[in-house]
Amino acid sequence: MSPIDEKSPDQGYWRSLEELGNTPEYCRFTEAEFPEEARVPTDAFSRRRFLQLMGASVAMAGAAGCRWPEEKIVPFAERPDGVVPGTVRRYATAMDLAGKVSPLLVTTNDGRPLKVEGNPDHPLSAGAADHFAQASVLEMYDPDRSREVLRRRGGSYDRRSWEDFIAWAGPHFETLRGNGGRGLAVLSEQSASPTLAALRRRLRDELPDAGWYEYEPVSRDNERLGSGLAFGTAQRAHLSLGAAAVIACFDADPLSDHPTSLRNARDFAEGRRAGHGRMNRLYAVESCPSVTGGMADHRFAVPTSRIPHVLHQLAAELFLHGGLELPRGMDRLRGAFAHVERQGHQETFVPALARDLTANRGRGLVVVGPRMPDHAHALCHLLNRALGNCGRTVTYSPEEPRGLTHGAAIADVAHGVGKGSIDTLLILGGNPAFDAPAELGLAELLARVPHSVRLGLYDDETSRTCAWHLPRAHYLESWGDVRDHDGRYGVVQPLISPLFGGWTAPELLSLLLDGEKRPAHAQVRETARGLGVRRDSAWKTLLRDGLLPGSEAAGGVPELEGRGLIAAVVRGARAAVPEPGRDNLEVVFAPDSCLYDGRFANNAWLQELPDYMTKLTWDNAALIGVSTAAELGVRHGDVVVLELGGRRLETAVYVLPGHASWSVTLTLGHGRERAGRVGGGTGFATYRLRSADAPDYGLGAVLAKTGRVYPLATTQDHHAIDAAGMAEREKRVPTLVIEGDLAEYAHHPDFASHRAHHPPLVSLWEERDYTGRAWGMTVDLNTCIGCNACVTACQAENNIPVVGKDQVARGREMHWIRLDRYFQGDPENPRVAHQPVACVHCEMAPCEQVCPVGATMHSEEGLNTMAYNRCVGTRYCSNNCPYKVRRFNFFNNNKGIPEVRKLVYNPEVTLRARGVMEKCTYCVQRIEKAKIAAKNEGRGLREGEITTACQQTCPTRAIVFGDLNDANSEVAKMTVDRRAYHMLAELNLKPRTAYLARLRNPNPELVESADGHAAR
Repeated sequence: MSPIDEKSPDQGYWRSLEELGNTPEYCRFTEAEFPEEARVPTDAFSRRRFLQLMGASVAMAGAAGCRWPEEKIVPFAERPDGVVPGTVRRYATAMDLAGKVSPLLVTTNDGRPLKVEGNPDHPLSAGAADHFAQASVLEMYDPDRSREVLRRRGGSYDRRSWEDFIAWAGPHFETLRGNGGRGLAVLSEQSASPTLAALRRRLRDELPDAGWYEYEPVSRDNERLGSGLAFGTAQRAHLSLGAAAVIACFDADPLSDHPTSLRNARDFAEGRRAGHGRMNRLYAVESCPSVTGGMADHRFAVPTSRIPHVLHQLAAELFLHGGLELPRGMDRLRGAFAHVERQGHQETFVPALARDLTANRGRGLVVVGPRMPDHAHALCHLLNRALGNCGRTVTYSPEEPRGLTHGAAIADVAHGVGKGSIDTLLILGGNPAFDAPAELGLAELLARVPHSVRLGLYDDETSRTCAWHLPRAHYLESWGDVRDHDGRYGVVQPLISPLFGGWTAPELLSLLLDGEKRPAHAQVRETARGLGVRRDSAWKTLLRDGLLPGSEAAGGVPELEGRGLIAAVVRGARAAVPEPGRDNLEVVFAPDSCLYDGRFANNAWLQELPDYMTKLTWDNAALIGVSTAAELGVRHGDVVVLELGGRRLETAVYVLPGHASWSVTLTLGHGRERAGRVGGGTGFATYRLRSADAPDYGLGAVLAKTGRVYPLATTQDHHAIDAAGMAEREKRVPTLVIEGDLAEYAHHPDFASHRAHHPPLVSLWEERDYTGRAWGMTVDLNTCIGCNACVTACQAENNIPVVGKDQVARGREMHWIRLDRYFQGDPENPRVAHQPVACVHCEMAPCEQVCPVGATMHSEEGLNTMAYNRCVGTRYCSNNCPYKVRRFNFFNNNKGIPEVRKLVYNPEVTLRARGVMEKCTYCVQRIEKAKIAAKNEGRGLREGEITTACQQTCPTRAIVFGDLNDANSEVAKMTVDRRAYHMLAELNLKPRTAYLARLRNPNPELVESADGHAAR
């Protein structure tokens, strides 16, 4: 591919549709649209009260890094022996998100959880953590979390105590135990907890007339059903992207939404390291651009409803023309594949993909996403088996039986409530009144249950319909356990006593089954004993390490089951091929990249986190492709009405390059009415359009304009580098993103340095000679996937405030790292590049030259530092910064914050006031802390001892930080790598952050033309 700086402006990268002449119209902003995160009244939870509770947490600290149950609460003024104020401790725990386990290492300061990071000793995370896990600490300190037991009768509610609930529940649960649980139903969210699974088995054994139902609005049921069809029994697939030379993803996003996404991203990145002269090749077939699609060497925009047909077309190409042998006894599938070919609708890229997979037998991998139907998953297993990938790039382990699918489970609950067979309903987490299929009318049905009990973090839409609401303990306050996707056992240990007195699900279930509340710690310890963890020393080791060695499932390759597999593949092959169009739009439902299914709606960090592709904050929208928008006559920001299956939804339009034609993607999670003061009322309630018959995607939608325009706050065009102006002045395209392909790199390894303009070696300014340490950073664009983990890590580490939708729309967001997203080529199917940009700590910093008070200056180690108390807010430095990486506090964003919310602040980083400039510091607090520790131990700093927050959490290890003066340091070696270049090097600013050019590995048969279209 031609380099960006050799293209004309209309052929190079473009950041948004505005650069193509489609400028959105914005409405006026009102005060009501600002979520008032920084202006809420102080609540009753005082710092004094927190310190009293915190004392118990500090008292639980053990030398082995473990948490022990402690009944006595002591004030921190009576400091426990051996605890030094200000001491930082780290504890291993885990987060369970709808069955997806994130192994974590949580930092506490004086017993206060502050920073969530990945567990470096766990194979799934290796020290990385996604944005959901990192932002969960803010959720724990949410002032809107439930604090009281509530009893609702009619339209009113009474504040009650746990004793009141026990007094009611004791005799009621005793009656249920006496009649075998008749009339009882438990509705739970999906969980990876073995302790909760054991309680579920107990309930079924001891209360045989009761029912247990599990529901998640976003599930992987189709995967489980498809593997059952392929193998006879449900099997869990374990992907090994590091061993794959060719990866073909069909509506799959293994780098982002998979249960092992962190490991997948790390393994995939290892296959993109260009130093060993080879790279994997990634294909993505999808309707809406995803994280995986953005990294693909070849991405094909296909409506979601047509992707199963494309998969069957690939099978037909492989088995009918590619010489691939069908397993014994499955020859009748040839007729089904021949039928696929006769149907037409053939995608021209499929033969080249088939030949690539065939040429890499045993080193390929076919991945199908959770939205695809069961027969597509069954066919995926057949393809991987026939291609010799099983046992190499994918292995299997038996899936635990789960009974009903999530959709069938919630339908059964609605049916049971409707006919009156459910008298007592116990709801453990989740929010089914908000996210259940629209036609069930579950919110109205729940209000008719005579005895309903809800255990939840918030008094939300579901709790509003229940007779009893019980506050739930946050996972950072709880004892629990998990089994990750690979089967490893780990313990969830509390970092602090429950701030608001919440219970856990096992504790509530023990009241139901045993007649008394059993501490969750005792139940988890009992589960661990059953797994062989009997000695106290083994228990301490388990808590310290965060996992039980040897507990993972043994990977294998089960035999295919002919009857079910043949029936499934034939069913898929003979299915009608849909034809989306103007009056038959496809609607695709996807979890929101920041709010997931809506459970994080009240998390301000996630609300303000820009989406990785749209850069949209505080909202969702109907994502539509460029040509489809033109055909329908809609523009970015237009308010439209979508009708599907008799249901209507008003939403705004976001015109997204690379989106499939005649397809509309709606992200779930917004439109909450009782999320809290942050997330209530944001975005559009897309669940209203979702049905049980089409939970993933549906056809037959119609779109109509309303004539109104809705303001969408996106960050992509904020702090934009004046590329056009620089190009005019310098008569060249400025050096922003440089990329090439693997063949070019093999022939010309230093292509990146030749494309960047190098200024004269002699400077007009006197340069400092750093004889000691000189800090620097590199970012490898070849492995950065744009996942946003670094942005959230920086926000948590450096006390970066949120400002709300109104201020974001004005370009006043405060994130120190921005992830620039660029498109290149045809808007219908562009190439994508991500580039993280923060302060690059210029050696010849233009900000320092214009500051009238010397608030920004260079340290002795080359850091561009800020003296906040000296800054007078002229903003000259921001105007003079060509990278546009400085942020100005227009308001005191820390004023009026509730006391409990303030507890999330990192005490090692200054809180900035109104009217000062701030920006990336290379995590100077971490640098100084490591230097002090080394000095106290009488030694020098070790290589890799200092990691910035963004570097530490990056799942692909794209970011490297260290001493440039140490020739043996990784950062020094990467800075002189042949792919290394400096952004805007032509300005002679000598930045300390270098970038490594991105490489692509295209299939020679699919040579890309200059306009971005693959040659067909």
